[in-house]
Formats: sequence, C-alpha cells, structure tokens
Amino acid sequence: MVFSKVMLSPLPDNLWNRYTAAHLLNRAGFGGTPAEIKGLEKIAPREAVDSILNADDDGDLFPAPRLLEPPERIPYHRRMKAAATEEERMAIRRELNGKEKESMLDLRLWWLNRMRWTTNPLREKATLFWHGHFATSNQKVNDPYLMWRQNETLREHALGKFPALLKAISRDPAMIRWLDLSTSSRTQPNENFAREVMELFSLGEGHYTEEDIREGAKSFTGYRVTRDRGTFRFSKKDYDGGVKTFFGKTGYFSGDEIIDMITARPECARFIARKLWKFFASDNPATGQIEDVAAVLMGNGYDIGATLGVIFRSGAFYEPSVMHGQIKGPVQWMIQTTRMLEIPLPDTQVLENSLSVLGQIVFSPPNVKGWDGGRSWISASSLLYRYNLAAYLMSGKARILGGGKGKDAVIPLDKIVPKSFRSDAEWLLDHLTYRIFNAPVAAKEMEGYRSFLTKHATPYRDETVRDLMLVMMSTPAYQLN
Repeated sequence: MVFSKVMLSPLPDNLWNRYTAAHLLNRAGFGGTPAEIKGLEKIAPREAVDSILNADDDGDLFPAPRLLEPPERIPYHRRMKAAATEEERMAIRRELNGKEKESMLDLRLWWLNRMRWTTNPLREKATLFWHGHFATSNQKVNDPYLMWRQNETLREHALGKFPALLKAISRDPAMIRWLDLSTSSRTQPNENFAREVMELFSLGEGHYTEEDIREGAKSFTGYRVTRDRGTFRFSKKDYDGGVKTFFGKTGYFSGDEIIDMITARPECARFIARKLWKFFASDNPATGQIEDVAAVLMGNGYDIGATLGVIFRSGAFYEPSVMHGQIKGPVQWMIQTTRMLEIPLPDTQVLENSLSVLGQIVFSPPNVKGWDGGRSWISASSLLYRYNLAAYLMSGKARILGGGKGKDAVIPLDKIVPKSFRSDAEWLLDHLTYRIFNAPVAAKEMEGYRSFLTKHATPYRDETVRDLMLVMMSTPAYQLN
C-alpha cells in the first residue's frame, strides 16, 4: 500500500477555526460547550488532536457498578437444584432474574453516565465504536457482570493495537458465550466464532474460504469460562493441537497465530479502515481515503489511537461533505444534547424509554452485525420523538439521573445566553446557532429564526431564549453532526 500524502495531508493551520474545532470534539467525543471549543480553537490543530488523544485516564471517577458477580449466582442455582417443587424452583428463578435485571440497568446507566461526564471522551467514543463492532448482546449472554468485563476490555484496548484487542476478545467470557465458543472441542470444533472473526470482525465477506473457517475453528478449541469466577480458562484436553492449513499455510497454529495471519492481510486493514472512517468521519468514504487509512494501519501495526490521530489531523476529515454530514446516533444525540445544554442525563425511565424507542440500547445491539447507523437512525416517528424529547429536556422539568424528588434538570439560561447577548437579535442568533449547530446556518433557516425574534421585545427573556432554542433543536439540521 502507498500512503497518499495528498488524501490525508494535515489541515492547514489557517483553516482551523471554531467550526473545525467543534467538529473535532463532536466526532472524537460527544461534543463540547462553546468554552471547551474555544479552548481547542486557541491552539494549533495538531496540538488540539494531541490533547484529545493524550487525555488523562479518568477511571477513578467511575467506580465499577454494583453487579451480581458469578460467585453470587451459585447459591441461587444450588437452591433451584434443591427445590422440592417446580413452583419453588420458578420462584427462585424469578428472584434471580430480578437481580439480573437490576444489574443490567445499573450497568447501562453506569456507562451512559460515564460517557456524559468523562474527561477522556475519545476513549469512551472508541469504546462505543468497538461495542458496535463486536456487537455482543446480554440477551444471550445473560450476565451483566460478563458484559461489564467485556466493556472494560474494549475500553482498555480501544486506542491500542487491533490484533491485541482481537486476541483479548477471543478470550472474553461474554464473547465466548455469545458465539458458543465454550462448546468447541477437538472432536467437535464450533465454526461459528472462526466465521464471525473473519466475516464481521476483520476481513469481511469474500476474503476467506470454507476451509479457512474449518481449520481456523480448530485453533480456537478449548476456550472456556470458569463458572464460579466468570474468567477465561484454557482446556488443553479440548484443544486441537494438530496440524492446520489456513490461508494456504500449514502448521500447528494456535488461535493467536490465526489472528496474526488474519491481521497481516491487507484486506483486514481495509476492513478496519472503512469502519473507522464511517464511524468517525463519513458514511461515504472515497476509495482513496480507505486505502490511505489502511496503509497507515499496516504501517503502525494497527495502532488505533495513532491512526485516528492521522484522520483527525487530515484536511479530508474537515471537508464540507464530512462536517455536519453525519446523523447522530441515539446515544450520541442524548450525550451531546445534555452536554450542550450543560445538564445531567435525564432519569432512568426517560433514558431507558428514549434509547429503546430511538433504537440504540447499549449492551443490546440488534444482531451480530451491530447497529447499521446512518439513515437507519431516522424515520418519521423517530424524528418526531427526538423533537418531543428535546422539548422535554428544554422544559426545565426533566428529572435528572439519580436526582430523586425535586431534582429537575434546569437549563442554566443565564450561563448559556448572558445578558450581553440579549439586546440584539444578530448577537443572540450567532451565539445560539453556534452552540446548538456548531456549523453555519443556511440563510432560509436563519431568516426564520429572525422572524421568530421580531415577535419578542428586547432584552430577550428566558422564555424567548428557551423557545428559540427548542425551535432550533426541532429541526433536521440538529440531528446532524
């Protein structure tokens, strides 16, 4: 592969402004306030990207959620086994299901809250990317603790090297259960995992044979999960240590060696490059862009953080067709909106209902391919729901997550629009459109906002500011990033 210095050449410093800085924060994280955007705008684009890539670890700010751990499940199973009647056994099962449901809810809220308040947004955004890439659902895993451990594994490797992440995922208990790897033995290799590793995780369709799947499956035999601790265990007696032929090569290949052979192929680099570009940049990448990102990946050993750095510094990342051209996913919409409004997340019921209706429940992707993204996020009904959700958040009556009675998310309008901006329509419009859209607004839309303000006297009151913000958020343009 030849790395094109034209396609991914750095953005010139003179093109760095408040809009490009906002674009970087939106795509490398979950957006920012005008103050945060201004902080990035003041420094050169390279330094801005470096500050995002090298953000301090913030794990100490988010203690592990309280989940039902594997050892705590054992007494329930023992009680069910010893139950005298089917009715008694079912009662114990319902009790366990209730604990599991509570754990799953706590886990989702823990991660959503972490995305909202993180000081390292790129790591959380990349963790969300890998969650969609490896698309493991608790509906089958049925163990929130294992799902949390996978989430931590994704976070640990999110900006590291892809081969190491793929190897870690092959040993991940949630993934082992998700793709039935724990049933794979030397006498009956399970081909499901080997197929998905190549088709969905690394190469895409058409770049392997059925023989590669059969032979590769032998290398992943013996992968097990300990029931009492929920950790990975290698069962040597179930492992096929014989000769395998994979990609035309013959040897005593282990699972890790199979992964090394997969990631050595240029098709793998192109596959990961395309997914990175589509998630962080544009749904419609040019062929040259994918080839260049793939070349970067091959050149740096699949270093995801370093590769994202190249993308975020490139002029191509700030092309008009890329900026403000991506539909916000439901999680992105929720986190970015609350950050823009400078309020906490809404309460549990609103979060659960909203993300369910809008089609993105974390830890529950729709299938092994994950979320389709792009235009699939928007329909006539989901767009209307987004508008109504914006109205709820803007009302000042939205109950906040963990707030309890009387704890409502009051929009800090005095901070969002100080008095100095309320005496002139143009000042107010420039200030608000920048905060809400992070992009220039078309003349027709701007004229509509001016017309709205002509019906209100200056200095503009809180009610006017709130209503104008809601008008702006109830537009197709607000759904774009």
